[in-house]
Amino acid sequence: MNKDQIIIETAIKLFVDNGFHGTATSKIAQEAGVANGTLFNYFVTKEILIVSIYNSIIKKMDDFIIESIESNSVSKESFRSLFTASLQWNLENPKEFHYLQQFINSPYSKSGITKVLNNDEHPLYVLIQNGINLVVLKPMQVGLVFSLFTAQINGLYYYLISNKITGDESDQLIADTFELLWKMIED
Repeated sequence: MNKDQIIIETAIKLFVDNGFHGTATSKIAQEAGVANGTLFNYFVTKEILIVSIYNSIIKKMDDFIIESIESNSVSKESFRSLFTASLQWNLENPKEFHYLQQFINSPYSKSGITKVLNNDEHPLYVLIQNGINLVVLKPMQVGLVFSLFTAQINGLYYYLISNKITGDESDQLIADTFELLWKMIED
């Protein structure tokens, strides 16, 4: 693993465990086994490190979700596939998921250096907009439907992990939660 990857992995763990403000860059460097100057060679400021990690996680998550979508059509099944893939990624990457939640609720999310995809480029936004245009979904604001979608995924994630639910029971809860969401947004 490259030094920058070691720094990123260490920083994710420490930021999730201690928060952004509770984690000194010197602690990250120490636990990553690099000099403080080395950390700053890769990431000039702590803010750049925090935002770079966010951008990296978002790209990995979006790539996973795009590869997992079973259908390119605008249908209930394509939304179900996206819902399931999003939840699966969160469950398989809990530290990264918690990092994203922490980042979204921090002042860093307003940073000018955050690489946020255009609404026209984000796979879920595109699917939602196409669903509205084709009258598969209710004529609602795309951002609202996106928020409803992510809220259901996040809520289900926390429910599953806090109750240690796996297997068939988990599969049924995922199916039931998607159906509830679908009833809210379908036209």
